[in-house]
Amino acid sequence: MKSSPTPEQIDHGREVYEDNCQPCHGRAMVSPRLVTFDLRKFPRDDPARFRGSVLKGKGTAMPSFQGRISDEEVDLLWAYVRGGP
Repeated sequence: MKSSPTPEQIDHGREVYEDNCQPCHGRAMVSPRLVTFDLRKFPRDDPARFRGSVLKGKGTAMPSFQGRISDEEVDLLWAYVRGGP
């Protein structure tokens, strides 16, 4: 997703986020814990890194979501991270 996300993509991404990411990364990307990565600071120009982190996980800090969410849902999450909350 190279262009700016649309409001609709951001809204759908928020739904995917709330269902999958919110328990660890917090409501509106404000982490309830000090050890969870602050997604509001994720580099907005690195979609490949984001996709890899979501699908492959990050060691013991974050589980892999491969097979748990679709490619379209990863794109929507990226729209939310770039354009939300």
